[in-house]
This record gives sequence, C-alpha cells and structure tokens, in this order.
Amino acid sequence: MEFRVNMDTTKILVAIWGNFSAWKDANYRYKNKIYTSSTTLPLLLDTIKPNYTYIILADTLMDKYDNIFTYQEGLARIKNEAGAFIKEKIRSYPTKLKEDNINILILPAVGTFSRSRFVGNPNNFYALVYFELARNILRNLGSKLAFISENNKPCLELYLDITHGLNFMTMMTYRAVKDILQIIAYFCNVRLIVLNSDPLVGSGNIDLNINEIEKINVIPAFNFYRYSDTMLLIPSPSGHEGVNALTKRMDRLYAFCSAFLHGLPVYMYYFYEKPKEDEIENIVKLFYDHIEVNVNVNGTFEVIQGLNFGESFISLLQGFLLSNLLMVNAKDDGVVKMDDIERIKGIFKHSRTILQRLERELGKIKRVRIGSEFKDYGFYAEANYSPNDNFDGRNFFAHCGFVHNLIELKREGNTIFIKPKQRFIEEIHEALLESLPSGG
Repeated sequence: MEFRVNMDTTKILVAIWGNFSAWKDANYRYKNKIYTSSTTLPLLLDTIKPNYTYIILADTLMDKYDNIFTYQEGLARIKNEAGAFIKEKIRSYPTKLKEDNINILILPAVGTFSRSRFVGNPNNFYALVYFELARNILRNLGSKLAFISENNKPCLELYLDITHGLNFMTMMTYRAVKDILQIIAYFCNVRLIVLNSDPLVGSGNIDLNINEIEKINVIPAFNFYRYSDTMLLIPSPSGHEGVNALTKRMDRLYAFCSAFLHGLPVYMYYFYEKPKEDEIENIVKLFYDHIEVNVNVNGTFEVIQGLNFGESFISLLQGFLLSNLLMVNAKDDGVVKMDDIERIKGIFKHSRTILQRLERELGKIKRVRIGSEFKDYGFYAEANYSPNDNFDGRNFFAHCGFVHNLIELKREGNTIFIKPKQRFIEEIHEALLESLPSGG
C-alpha cells in the first residue's frame, strides 16, 4: 500500500501529557524547524499542521489543588489550567498557530501522590481513551467515509507524541491508537507516526531532536475476542435498562464481528449490529457518576472509581467502530443484493485467502442460471439436488457462507438476490460465536 499525503488527508495529532506546569524550556527541533518552549506542541502544530489535536491528561493532576472539590470541579480546574497553558505557549509565537481544534481529554488514572490517592483499575483508562479516540476520529473523518471505494479511499495520518507521556498512560494510549487504526485501515489508507524527543531530564542538554521512533503504513487487522462474561460495567448497576439492553445485544454484535473476521458477507448483513454512540455514552456516564472524592481531615483526599469496565466493553467499542465504518444497509428479512457484496468485498483484499475464496464463490453464483423465485442455491446449481437439513460448519466457513443448502437465490433483471435460510440461523449464529478466539 502506498501512502500519499494530499490536500484531502486528515491529519490528527495525539499527545500524552503529564504535569505540564512543571516542564522546563528546551530547544525542540523537528523537520528543520526549532522552537524554544516547555512543550513540543507549538513546533508540532507548525510542522505537522494537524486538522485535529487531542491532548490526553490524567485526573491525578488534581493532586496539586488545595481546595475541597467534587470530581467534576477537579476536572474543570485541570481543563482550565491546561487550556490557559496551551494558549500561552501558542500565542508566544508570531506564526498564529491555530488552537481551534485542540481538544483536552482528561481521563481517570491510578496512583498515590503527596496529597492524594487515586484508586481504581488502570484498564478503565484504556477503555476510555479507546472510546474517546474512536468516536472522535470517526467524527473527524466524517463525510469522507460515505464515499469510500477501492480506488478512492480517504487518507488518515495520525501522529502520536509520547515525549511528555506518563507511566502506563503512554503504553495504553499507544495500544488503543494502534488497534483503532488497524480497524480503520480496512476502509482508509492510514499512516501512524510515533514521536519522542531526546531526553531532557538529567542530560544537561536542552537542544532536543523530536525523533520519529515509528513510521508505518498501517496494515488492516481485527484483533477481536469473545468474552464469556458479557457485563459491560462491573458490578452491573441495578435499574439501568440501557446497559441491560446493550448487554443483551452483545451476542448479535459478536456474530456480526465474527462474520466480518471470517469474510462472510451475507451474515455481515444479516447480523449487522450498530451500537449507538449515545448508548455507549450512557455507560461512560454511569462510570463517572460512581467516582467518589473523599476528603480527609488533614487535607489529603482519595478519588475512588466505584465501577470498572468489563472486558466485553472493548469488544463493544470495536464493534461500534467497525459498524460505523462499514455502514451496510441491513434489512430485517436478510436479503442481500449481489451488487452490495461486490461493493464491500474489497475490504478483504489484505487477506488473500478470504478474497480468493470470496471471488471464487461469487463467480460460481454468477455462472448459475437463476430463476425469479427464491429457491435453494443447490436447486439452481445441481442437476439432481436433494435438500438436506445438515449444517456443516467446516463447509460453511470454507465457502464464505455460500453453501448450497444454507442460502436461497433469485434473479430480477440483472440483479441477483441472496438470503440465508431461516431454519439454519441458530446453528450459524452458534458457529460464528464458537469460531471467535476466547478472550477469557
């Protein structure tokens, strides 16, 4: 895959920050430009010229505040301070760097500090950074996703600056970014550039190069797992029907994602499940509603995360991302046009095995003389076809779901219609679930 930056390329900068108020000035160099600043941000804004920028901070920065506050007040103070810091650094340069599309994301972290203790599961940070970046990147790509074709894919270039990164936040943000981009790469041309400067602390040198420690064209991958525990929040809050309803739909989402993973287009359409962003937001809101701040008499305080995101929550986010990118026109009756399958088959081009199987099976169907009524594929393809009620899982996956006794075909004019036979749906659903790798 060749990646070419053009006027339509969406550029995104993601930066992980620690305690920015303690940083000291250095002479940062990148792409033949040098900026003197306590942060890499002004230089990166000038040299990369990102369309969108995301600064990721931890809520543990509340440790330095003396006042007694609620959790939301603490977040607001961090955001205000970070916003003022960014404005000061940007406005000190005559290049009029843009601050319009700089977004500050403050996420829950864990640790013990001089005046505070933040208690919770570090994986909650991973779940939230994944959600925030996935939904924002979808928004950033926006209408470009509606015009995807094999010869006209949108281009996305994401820079991840870990220069100012803090402990586990760096690794987890990198993991989330990589997974998100690998899913987007099925539908867009994607490049990832990871940046890190020379060390400042302890070196005595303030002339620092910003190094491209990773620069890759991202290859599509779908690292999707099925978890035996489908709880999205642990413990599950009682009386929240939205969470319960979404949890019940996880099996269908698993089936849809399995159909995608194995290159089964008819069943991608049939089991298509699209979690809504506001449904996931409601779960995230519940998580934040259960964060407590306990202030002690001596002025120290604890921030306690009362809930944890379940392992299935990441599967939910991956399904949310995939379903928003795929955007198929699913129908309740499961009928799919051959043209629709032809339109999406290009997403499998990075799996030679799946694409060859798919093209072979579609070619077979096109060569069959098909009538104007829905009948078994075998009725049209075999001279002495005898219908049977046997489901062969191995045969099902080997033929991309186009098995003679599992689907029905009809033709109207030049259009071929395909639909799965209802009496096999339960067995197919179970086979799709069982074929997914277990995540625990």
